[in-house]
Amino acid sequence: MHAGANLSSHLNNFKFVDGDIDLEFSPNPKFGYSAGYIVRLPISNAVRFHLEPSIARIGATYDDDFELRGFDFETDSQVDLLYIQLPLLFQLSTVPPERTVFGRQQRETTFHLTGGFYGGYLLDATFSGTNRGAPIGIEFEGEFSEEISTQYKKFDGGVIFGGGIEYGERSKLGLEVRAFFSVTDSGNRSVLRSFEPHNMGLTFGVYYLL
Repeated sequence: MHAGANLSSHLNNFKFVDGDIDLEFSPNPKFGYSAGYIVRLPISNAVRFHLEPSIARIGATYDDDFELRGFDFETDSQVDLLYIQLPLLFQLSTVPPERTVFGRQQRETTFHLTGGFYGGYLLDATFSGTNRGAPIGIEFEGEFSEEISTQYKKFDGGVIFGGGIEYGERSKLGLEVRAFFSVTDSGNRSVLRSFEPHNMGLTFGVYYLL
């Protein structure tokens, strides 16, 4: 199994359109998480294949000014995206010489590089936060939450690369850092034609293999 934190964002600006509301915000990083299982298939002593069904929460944050119906506002908002993901990965690992003490193989520390592809299915997408302004000279602050799943494609796919360290003999404990980037545009241009966000981010994970 594996679990970790991620720092994600969008490559391009976020857009939201609803009636006479037409917003465009610059994305900033957002903290999220991921968790799932690892199926490891050894190919050789140095190469192995990973199948990693996971659930991941990613997105972006926004701290921008905007104009609405002739009045100036500020937003402190975020997009939360919840995906089921299936990374298909290859790992290239160091292979230390075997060490045995009294007939028992000793635990070893190895280092590895990871690369591959992932596919994702969108479960939920929410745009929420707080807007502030003084449209009639009186300070205003209001919270909002909008379901925006239709702005994103149901399926997302991209590339993953990274590296890590692993310790153990049969059971393994590992730490890994990865970067991911959505190659297929994650925006649904049939709903919002100019929306091309492209998910991207870094993940910091720990895993345990039995």
